[in-house]
Amino acid sequence: MKSRQITYTQILTRDIFVFLNEKVPYAVLRNYESLPWENPSRDIDIIIRKNDFKKIRNGLIDMIKTAGWNIVIYLNSDRLITFVCGIVKENKVEMIQWDFFFNTSVYGILLMDANDFLEERIFNGELYHVSKSCEFLDKFLYLKVLGQSYPEKYNDIKAIVTEDPTVINKLKSIFYDKSVDKIDNISGNKLLMQALLVNLKKRPLRLVAGMSRFWVSYMRNYICSNTGFSIGFTGPDGAGKTTIIQLLHKKISPIFATAAVSYHFRPALLPNLGEVAHDIGIKKDVDRDYCNPHRSNKTGILSSSARLLYYSIDYIWGYFVRVKSQTRITRLVIFDRYYSDIICDSRRSRIYLNYKFLYWFGKVFIPSLNYNILLTADADIILARKQELDRKEINSINERIDYLAGKSGFYKIKNETVPENAVGTILNFIFDTQHTKNLKKL
Repeated sequence: MKSRQITYTQILTRDIFVFLNEKVPYAVLRNYESLPWENPSRDIDIIIRKNDFKKIRNGLIDMIKTAGWNIVIYLNSDRLITFVCGIVKENKVEMIQWDFFFNTSVYGILLMDANDFLEERIFNGELYHVSKSCEFLDKFLYLKVLGQSYPEKYNDIKAIVTEDPTVINKLKSIFYDKSVDKIDNISGNKLLMQALLVNLKKRPLRLVAGMSRFWVSYMRNYICSNTGFSIGFTGPDGAGKTTIIQLLHKKISPIFATAAVSYHFRPALLPNLGEVAHDIGIKKDVDRDYCNPHRSNKTGILSSSARLLYYSIDYIWGYFVRVKSQTRITRLVIFDRYYSDIICDSRRSRIYLNYKFLYWFGKVFIPSLNYNILLTADADIILARKQELDRKEINSINERIDYLAGKSGFYKIKNETVPENAVGTILNFIFDTQHTKNLKKL
């Protein structure tokens, strides 16, 4: 029987646990049964003392780098450090997320300290993991204080530990005389207030410090948007944007399966300009033949300028509402076309203004995405794929793509072979760039 090939993820996971076993006390919080060789979850949650994590941080980063991995996303919050790691080898992409928790807390209000978990940790021959009672308490306390239900899929654990002394004593220490069943029927706000009062009574200085750290890290991550990232794809019809985007998302789905948001052309907080004109009575009919985006006649300077200003409002407003709100956490925003499409393909947007002017206008006024991918191919290849544009139109778009490719913040990719090659090149570029940025933060 043919042996199963060991993946880069399995090797890195094993090596990190060997490293942790030798260096510091820690415990895996959940889904530890098949680790380090199999990981059914999208991430690995580890509880560790904050001071211990500081001791091993540099060694951990060196191990990731030496193994050829990139730190694609780095999140530093009040209660955890997250590393989303990625590697591209021969166009094969592997990703894994490491979450190092320092406690269980909500808004800086402490529910369980790292020591609560580590006192009962268990070694299974490969790694240390928490006890069933602590595994239950971590998720149960966090969700209930936030007013959320405990997942039914974990009810088997809940049934086992309900009468466990560790669980009973911990609940009494936070909520006084309340059992699991009673807490299930109390609102999150009441539980949060109870936890706040208990912390205020037992450890007032630590409570103030914890809540301060929470709000400082929350505002820092929101304002700086330094965790997730955004990608925009621009190119002529037939360049393969849709295929590339779908394949890219498939390759990163272990981490971004439910954490990727997609838009077409713009954030679309504002309706289509033609619909607005129709609603206010300027136009009688609206051309909704969206399958033929190059159908419209050329517009003059005034009409083009009005369109540019209207859509600019959407790009600016929509960036803060729909892009920045996502990229402030470990999320990905993808645009199939963005403002750069106005520069490269004026017929599509009906903004017939000089492309060099449009570039500088965008540079000054339009929020830029983290990665602006210019996807194209030779005119003969595009014509063999699609007949939506003629050779002259394709060459015109490619000339403008070449212009943008010489500007900072744009990256040109020729998709002329199998799409896996283009996706591998794109992800290599993004992973390397993200790694360099995150190392500076670390």
